[in-house]
Amino acid sequence: MIKAERRRQAVEENGLGRLEQVARDNSGDDPVLAEVLLWHLHYNRGKGRNPRISRISEPHVVNGVKFWCVGHNASHEFYAGTDGSGKRFRYSVGESCRVDIEGNPLVFDENGFSPVPVGVDRDFEEVAKFHGYYGHF
Repeated sequence: MIKAERRRQAVEENGLGRLEQVARDNSGDDPVLAEVLLWHLHYNRGKGRNPRISRISEPHVVNGVKFWCVGHNASHEFYAGTDGSGKRFRYSVGESCRVDIEGNPLVFDENGFSPVPVGVDRDFEEVAKFHGYYGHF
């Protein structure tokens, strides 16, 4: 049992090292981009036809910042990105939290109308570091 556990750990560490190398190789010596790509690779690991092949998706560009998906929950996708100048950005997009599961507004004014448009929540901001909870802001 102990031998099998050691083997599993060695395989996992080798895989993580491979992900770090893929991120560095695709970052063009940009340490922030390497950080974002590694996070994206951890999220993306195991997707596609061969879970042993690490792949980097095409970036989403918002306000000139390139973002890669790093997580999701039932209603939102979460992205980390950089503009290439050493700045870090976070971005989330998804169904508005002000609607119920059928898309009906949860908040109404005195006349029974929604005071906010039903639709998509977006959050975009520059951050000093990528740390802590990375979900709804």
